[in-house]
Amino acid sequence: MTIEEIEVLSSDEDNTVQNITLEDVIEKCGSFHRYQFIHFFFLSFFPIAAGIVNFYYVFGGAENSYECQVSNEINQHSNIEILSSQCFYRIKDYQNQTIDTYPCSNWEYDRTIFGQTFTSEANLVCQHSIRRSFLLTSLQIGAMLIFFCGQITDIIGRRRSIQLLVALLLITSLITQTLLQFVPMSINQKFILLLINQFVSGIDTYVVSFLLLLEITTSKYATFAGNLALISFALGEIVVTGMAYLCRHWLVLKWIITLYIIALVPYLFFVPESPHWLLTKHRYDELEKLLRQIARCNRQSESKWLPFYRCVIKNHRDDKLMNQKNKIKLSFIAKIHRVVTHIPTMSKLIISGYIGFVTLLLYIKISFNLGAMDEIDPYLNIIIGAIVEAVGYIVPSLFMIRYGRKPIFILFLMLTVICLLVTPYTHNQNHLIIIFIAQLGKFSISAATCVTYIFVPELFPTSIRGTGMGFFILLSRIGSTVGPIIDAKIRHNHSLVTQMYYLYAVLTFLCIVLTFLLPETRNVPLADKIDYGIKKNKKTLSNT
Repeated sequence: MTIEEIEVLSSDEDNTVQNITLEDVIEKCGSFHRYQFIHFFFLSFFPIAAGIVNFYYVFGGAENSYECQVSNEINQHSNIEILSSQCFYRIKDYQNQTIDTYPCSNWEYDRTIFGQTFTSEANLVCQHSIRRSFLLTSLQIGAMLIFFCGQITDIIGRRRSIQLLVALLLITSLITQTLLQFVPMSINQKFILLLINQFVSGIDTYVVSFLLLLEITTSKYATFAGNLALISFALGEIVVTGMAYLCRHWLVLKWIITLYIIALVPYLFFVPESPHWLLTKHRYDELEKLLRQIARCNRQSESKWLPFYRCVIKNHRDDKLMNQKNKIKLSFIAKIHRVVTHIPTMSKLIISGYIGFVTLLLYIKISFNLGAMDEIDPYLNIIIGAIVEAVGYIVPSLFMIRYGRKPIFILFLMLTVICLLVTPYTHNQNHLIIIFIAQLGKFSISAATCVTYIFVPELFPTSIRGTGMGFFILLSRIGSTVGPIIDAKIRHNHSLVTQMYYLYAVLTFLCIVLTFLLPETRNVPLADKIDYGIKKNKKTLSNT
């Protein structure tokens, strides 16, 4: 389409011009060329960081093998019998009659596998094991704040959000770890500082970088961009496993992770802003400058994209003027009320939140259990699990291109249900069978998670996409918080463990049912704002 043709269409207010979107402009600037490749490469280091931070607990809080240690004074005067997985000891008299039973208060640890973990240093075992789960819970609670970060991201932009989150993480890490390293303190004080460190670490840049990856290209390449972020997260699991294997100390591992974050700082000055966000904020000069950079880097001529850009800006300004003319200027509270009462949007929000709750609960449970299995070396099992996870991200993306998001998501949820139902029956089976079922579960839940991270942001327009993803992450992290607490409470009760697997299967099946209510988003351009048209009440959820 030439400039003259665009001008004619513009003067006639042709429907073709009205239908031109920012995605069309980005396509003309080059939606999958050198500019995207450069920033895809550097932005992928942020999901890697998220994978490293999230899997620190597997090694920093690992439970070494341990034996109950009884004081020499008691040993000299009594016969001792150790009971219940080294958590209790029974005192007997010289006639071998039981006098009393006491909980252990001191343990000796085998540090040949994980080295010096905080669990060993703080004796977070037996009756204190619930405190160990707080290290993960603190991380997940911090991640819940991403809900508010999503709202902030929609207000201040993707670029500034990434910069602020990295700065917050670095400052907190440097302060808490310096105190832990150099200031003498009690183990309880160390525990509190580590909880603070974990809490802030949970407020990572994954969601913001994920959105930015999606928004600097077009919906045609959304699957690739989403999978790049997810595979990078899996790569982070491998990286932190290598770090942990080399240092074998929980605090040294924290310092190495902090050095990795410091290495990301130079790129913060070059992080691009989302063109979709700039358009929704009416920052047209910055948007044009960004599009020129994209086109120049991708070697696209100005005449190829500029006429389309002018049409988009004209339409956008006309909409803004129309709203002002009709005095459609709502307060912040009124805007929230408008969104909350918009049934299609709220339905998507609630369903996606429930899906996030279940999928991440299962992901955390299955993933972290790989590091606690006795049937195989934990480092090897985590690496295999990360590779399986990466494959689980690639496979559904290949099918989603042709078959869409919904059917592929349902397929892998069904496979997850099968793994959950089979797992309790593998308890006394061959080690290879146990490992195979565990890794198959990791594959299926990773594949399902992959689909959600591409599917969910496509459900919401740019104006609330950060908020929608934030709510999705909030519910996801609530699920990932609940899982470890449940496991810590029932880990020694085999019948309860079995019942929980059945409960998880039921929750997953409900996800399948609810997914049918969501619209298919394959090859649907990203919307910039919610449609509050007159016909909205006549539309079903699947058509919005």
